[in-house]
Amino acid sequence: MTAQAKLDEPGIAQAFAEMPFDQFGRYHMLREAVDACRVALGVARLSVLDVGGYYERDGVPTLPIMSFLPADQITVLDIVACDLPGYVQGDGTALHFNDSSFDLVVSLDTLEHIPAERRARFWDELLRVARHGVLLLAPFATPEVEAAETLLFAFIQTMLHAEHQQLKEHRVYGLPVLGDWLRFLGQRGLVTQTYPTGFVHGWLGMMLIKHLWLRIAPGAEAQRLIDGYYNRFCFPTERRQPAYRYLIVAEKTPGLVAAVDRALRPTLLPDLDDPAGGWQHVLVPTLLAVLQGQLTTLDTHHQQQIAHYQQQISALERVLADQQILINHLHQEVAAAHARAEQQAAALRDLTERAAWLDQQASTLRHQLAAVQQGRLMRLLNALARRNAQ
Repeated sequence: MTAQAKLDEPGIAQAFAEMPFDQFGRYHMLREAVDACRVALGVARLSVLDVGGYYERDGVPTLPIMSFLPADQITVLDIVACDLPGYVQGDGTALHFNDSSFDLVVSLDTLEHIPAERRARFWDELLRVARHGVLLLAPFATPEVEAAETLLFAFIQTMLHAEHQQLKEHRVYGLPVLGDWLRFLGQRGLVTQTYPTGFVHGWLGMMLIKHLWLRIAPGAEAQRLIDGYYNRFCFPTERRQPAYRYLIVAEKTPGLVAAVDRALRPTLLPDLDDPAGGWQHVLVPTLLAVLQGQLTTLDTHHQQQIAHYQQQISALERVLADQQILINHLHQEVAAAHARAEQQAAALRDLTERAAWLDQQASTLRHQLAAVQQGRLMRLLNALARRNAQ
């Protein structure tokens, strides 16, 4: 019997449609385990502390556990500042609660983000404030998980030119080793049980598709469509090995592990006889989608180049049009200058002709004046001569 999402219960339907696939899977497994603890403890309303349960969805602060355990008294603790109801800011390695303050303490995908030297302290704090038990989910180091994370990290760098910060912390701090922490809990006299979730080949395929889609069609809506499809059709099949993460149930009250096991054991799927089948049936279609995405990206790149060239041509055409307008304007100015020059030349010719006519008139007058003067002089001389002769 595989796990089935209870879509008719408060909060689950919305989470089913909107929550990232791996987050939905781990919180749904947590819900099933907590419900089993509720029955075993005979408590209708549990007090639950979720350490590290803050999450931003599309930039909006959320507390995912609230959608899955709406009837319980929930406290979420994380290191960021947040004013959501039920949230407190704090450090999981130094909890400020008294011993046995909560019926259950849970933590999902937080252990791997704590430096290795502080993880034992983190576990001790979870156990200290839990009255009945601790439920912790996290990715653990296996060859398949480490190879999948290495491939995904490189893929994101290549496709999106970015570093995935959570995966980067996994590499810096090192993924925890499941066997080490089971021995740690055993040394403290605790009964434990583990359950796989997040079939690693399916997890890798989905993460590749989601980040490829971020390159091709950025936006929250496309991501919700992908996650919703997986949550609807693939979620019930992810509880098998090799798994990306495991749920550890550590009981402080006897009978808790047995109750959770009765609820979760029937939902686990057998290991694949042919490990390559997981690769072939899950990852190969993903790689084909990646190839298609590369072709689409290449075609988009060519279209962008064409659009860029068209923009350059349009810009050059605008420059040429502006230059033609300037040339036409200069031609008009030259024509106007020629017209003004011809007018000035005609005026000059007229003035020259008038000056020549005036020179001629002046010369004639000078001759006339000279003749007049010469006539008067001769008459004067003749008069003098006659006077002397007398």
